[in-house]
This record gives sequence, C-alpha cells and structure tokens, in this order.
Amino acid sequence: MDTVLDYIRWRGDIPFSHDGVRDADILVLGLLSYLDLKPIWEGHTEPLLLRDCQRMVDEGSLRVLLTGQGLGYEEIMAAAIASRRFGELEIRDYVDLVRSDPPTQFSALCFHEQSGLSFLLYRGTDDTLTGWEEDCMIGFTRTESQRLALLYADEHLKAGRRWYMAGHSKGGNLALFASCNLSDAALALLERIYILDGPGLCPEVMDVEAVSRIDSRCRRISPSFSVIGKIFEPQISDSRIVRSTVSGLLQHSLASWGIDHGELALCSEHDPTSVWLNAAIRSWLKNMSQENRVIFVHELFAALSAGGARTVTELDKGGRAGYELILRKLLESSDVTRRTITDLPLQAVSQAVNLLRRQNEL
Repeated sequence: MDTVLDYIRWRGDIPFSHDGVRDADILVLGLLSYLDLKPIWEGHTEPLLLRDCQRMVDEGSLRVLLTGQGLGYEEIMAAAIASRRFGELEIRDYVDLVRSDPPTQFSALCFHEQSGLSFLLYRGTDDTLTGWEEDCMIGFTRTESQRLALLYADEHLKAGRRWYMAGHSKGGNLALFASCNLSDAALALLERIYILDGPGLCPEVMDVEAVSRIDSRCRRISPSFSVIGKIFEPQISDSRIVRSTVSGLLQHSLASWGIDHGELALCSEHDPTSVWLNAAIRSWLKNMSQENRVIFVHELFAALSAGGARTVTELDKGGRAGYELILRKLLESSDVTRRTITDLPLQAVSQAVNLLRRQNEL
C-alpha cells in the first residue's frame, strides 16, 4: 500500500493547475503544517515559497514539531519541499505561539498557489505539555486556540481565491470550531473543510448543532484505529475511514495513511479494538462532571510538570525517576483525580466484556 511519501514522488512534478486538489494533497499539507518555520520566517518581510525551506534540509536543521518519530516525517517534508507541486506554494501569514497563561499552543499558516488556490492550515498538537493540556481543556471550556483560530480565519480568508481549510488532530478541532462560527460571507469562500482525525465540539460547552451549518462543505477522514478523532465525535455526513501502514494509536499519524492510485485507500469500518476503547472513553467522560474535569486536568498536568519537564520528549528523558515522581504527585492529588485515573481502566474492561457478549450473540 502506498503512503503520502509515495504520492509525493508520483505526483510531485504535476502542478495543481494541471491536476486539481486531491484528498492526498490535504494530507501532505497537514504534515507540512508541523514544519518549524521560525528559523526562516522571523524577520522575513516577503512571502516565502516552500522550496525556500530547502536550505534547512541541506543544513540538517529541518524540525518537525510532531511527537512520535520513526514514520519518516523529515523524508516526507524534504520530498514535498523539493517537488514542483508543493515546493512552488507560497507561504503566508505563519503564526506559531506557545504560552502558559492561559495554556495556549496555536499555529496556523496559509499556502497560496499561482492558479488561485489557497489552503488555510491549522497545526495539531506539538511536543509541548502546554499543547497537550490545552487539548484536554476542550472538555470543559472554549480554549484560547479556538478563539485565535476564528480570528485567524476572519482575518485571512479573502474573496477572489478558492479556499480550502484543514487541520489534523487538534488542528481539525480548530478548523471545525472556526468554520462553525464564521460569518455567512466568509463561510461561502470555503470550497471544502477537512477534519483529519480531529476531535469534535464538547456538547456541554458548545452548541454541536452548529456543525450542521458546515456539513455540506466538510469532509472528515479518520484511520481505522481512531481514538483522538472519536472524542466528542463530530457528526459529518461525508466521513471516510482510511487504511494505515501501522497499527494501534500510531495510525493517528498522517504519514501512515494509505494511498491507492492517488486516492485514499479506504476501508468500511473501524478496528474493533478502537471501537471498545472509544466506548470506554465516552462512558468515562459522561460520568465526569465539568467541575471534576477542571480539577483532573489541572492536577494531571501539575504532576507531569513537577520534575521541570516542558515537553513530552523531556518527560521520556526523565526516565524511571521522573515517572515515579509523576505517580507520587498523582497519588497525592485529590480524590477526584485518583478516582478518575482508576475509572478509565474499569470502563475499558466493562466495554470489552460488552463487546465480547455482542460478538458471541452474532
């Protein structure tokens, strides 16, 4: 089964003007949104072409702000940068910020193509604990990144171009939130909105009926083993399931999604293991009040950062001693947090039993 990298190698010499936008192109752009462009963007007054990033490739300074390496991210980025199809895209309006109060990790950029195509991309979660904390906050509040995503779209969606909006993971949630809240005039500029395995809107926080407003323009894509994209699952009519070259939670990575002759390699249903896991998470969230969600998220990330770590990578470097400190801090937390931590495994076991019963009844 081909992957995004194979697609770039196969179609990379053909500009968009000769071969229109495919779903596979959105996967490539979703990955490109994780490029750390700060080294060449800061102090630059003119728009950049993606091929201008070739210097970072040559110097070995190309950084991809994604957790979980080993899926060839750098090779994919380098191939896209060197290609005619993607390398000629103009980068505009790059924003990348992380701050702790309130927890905010937000990044967005626009790609413009000479024939009049434009793509607005929201980055997903990077390696920072701040980013992961803000992800968890969608379960009890509107986040600062959601607010910034709407402001960004309002400012940069301009008439006269054919616009596509997309985001992967957290970026998918931002694309969903922003498009649901755009003015009618701005929404009319979007030809299609892509939600790439991104969570939906928390019903206790927002009016999920707003999703129906964008349904005709929206395409939701998730891998066979989908967990992140099933949290507060958005109800989108055009929802597709794509095969992956890896297993389990690693399927969340766009780099693993299958391509078949330039189109997505689709399958008909989600992996049974992810089905019961998602049922357990839904039950776990349903039984947790808004107030308890606030307490749990605050105490969880206080424990994770107790040893001074600011990123997921730094957590791993802390080794056994670091994880023992985290565990000790969690055990010293409130009854709410201790109970919440034990409830999820119990819900998972319960859902697994229910799944086995249903299978035996078939």
